[in-house]
Amino acid sequence: MPRVREVGEMEGFGGVYAHCPDQFKAFMYRYGLLWSHSTLDPVLKDLVRLKSANLNSCRY
Repeated sequence: MPRVREVGEMEGFGGVYAHCPDQFKAFMYRYGLLWSHSTLDPVLKDLVRLKSANLNSCRY
C-alpha cells in the first residue's frame, strides 16, 4: 500500500494531515472530544483505537 508523504514539522498522521489543514483541525477537535468527554471506559477506547489501526494497516 503506498504511503502518503509527511509534510511540515509534524511526524506521523499529523504530517499526513498537514496536506489538508482544515481536515486536520476538524479531526483534532473531534478526537479531543472523544478522549476527554466520552463515557466509554478508557481501556475500551484504547482497544477500539488499536483495532481501527490494525484494520487500516496503520503502523502507529
